[in-house]
Amino acid sequence: MAKKQNTAYLCDNCGETTLSWMGKCPSCNNWNTLKLYTEPGSSTKTNKNISLPNNQISKLTKIKDIEVDSDNRYRIHTGIKELDNVLGGGLVKGSVILIGGEPGIGKSTLLLQVAKNISKENKVYYFTGEESPQQIKLRADRIGSNDGQFLVSTEINVENIVEAISSDVPCLAIVDSIQTTYHPNTTSLAGSPAQIKNSSMILMQAAKLNQVALFIVGHITKEGAIAGPKLLEHIVDCVLYFEGDGKGMYRILRSVKNRYGTVDELGIFEMSESGLLEVNDASIVFANTKNSTVFAGSVIVPVMEGTRVFCVEQEALVSSTSFGYPRRLSMGYDSNRLLMIIAILEKRARIALSNQDIHINIAHGLSVKETASDLGVAMAIVSSLTGIAIQKDTTYIGELGLSGEIRRVRFIERRIKEMMKFGVKNFIIPKPCLKELNITSKDINIIGVNHIKECTDLLTNKK
Repeated sequence: MAKKQNTAYLCDNCGETTLSWMGKCPSCNNWNTLKLYTEPGSSTKTNKNISLPNNQISKLTKIKDIEVDSDNRYRIHTGIKELDNVLGGGLVKGSVILIGGEPGIGKSTLLLQVAKNISKENKVYYFTGEESPQQIKLRADRIGSNDGQFLVSTEINVENIVEAISSDVPCLAIVDSIQTTYHPNTTSLAGSPAQIKNSSMILMQAAKLNQVALFIVGHITKEGAIAGPKLLEHIVDCVLYFEGDGKGMYRILRSVKNRYGTVDELGIFEMSESGLLEVNDASIVFANTKNSTVFAGSVIVPVMEGTRVFCVEQEALVSSTSFGYPRRLSMGYDSNRLLMIIAILEKRARIALSNQDIHINIAHGLSVKETASDLGVAMAIVSSLTGIAIQKDTTYIGELGLSGEIRRVRFIERRIKEMMKFGVKNFIIPKPCLKELNITSKDINIIGVNHIKECTDLLTNKK
């Protein structure tokens, strides 16, 4: 019996599904975004007395009996060490990686370089719906990927893409971008949630079935999230975000989901005329350790992203407000956490900030999220307010509690060893972390503190 077609209404903005048309989406409250969506359904008649044949019953296998050969354990190296580290050691066969970022940030440039490197020994397909083959060739010439052996296609019909992958299986396939592909059986325009949902599901199944590593490029919304239904991020194995100022030199590749590696790993790149260049020592980029000039309000702290530790310069500027309500602005640091740190300084350390404008900046556009940098931000504010500079050989590490206590942080020894490479000798750390240290060097001075008041007194030489 022919299958009945199920109809529903799908929101183009958020992916919400309703059974009937509405003027306003009940989820995102946007008007006129619900569009008719049709997908194959099941038969209207089902006989409960009919049992399924044995070959249609789902097969369950004990996990210890599942065999994985050495070929499936092998990681495909992209030829870009920073990308391999973010992926957890390289590409896994059959994995699906979603990479998103602002326009012009370097997503396609990075994937062109990956395609060139892998195509030296393996077959690579590059499907693009945004550029012609001639445009791809011109960009490849500019970044030095013109000698690549990968195959380029402007196919956007997802069924034809799957057919090409299945008929002659490559090692890697790249789809740039998922918003330009379409499935002919879906009654909506390319880029709609329904098209993205169906196209991504079919591409994922083809990648898993043929053991093809698949890169999918995704556009982002003005809020910074990948456009389309949230299902897209759920079904893929890895989600990467390309961050950075489009006018600046440096780009940050961040992993927010990875089934085969550590989450929150960072890859640092420098955008040049010849493409993206790897930055092997991030501390040199994000910490101004070579400049001998010392300014009040600047402090260098060790930041940990994933398994990686590097030095970051945190800057604070405190000035008297010209208005009745002081401004609190932050670049690269959570504004809500900044407000909490200011409240702690006022209440627990008796630092008057109610009539001061406070600006926080993380050098070179890096976004710092971990709480171990709380103490560094607090002391940068105190330094700028008092005009007392924090020397380049001094750092502060610790998380602040609401009562003003300095809480312990993870991997304190690794942070200290990274800072020692740049001549840092004085470490102010949480007192509970002293028991974890196994450093015997006599060239450094480690001070344990329990409260924020102890840190401010040390800076201002108060007993």
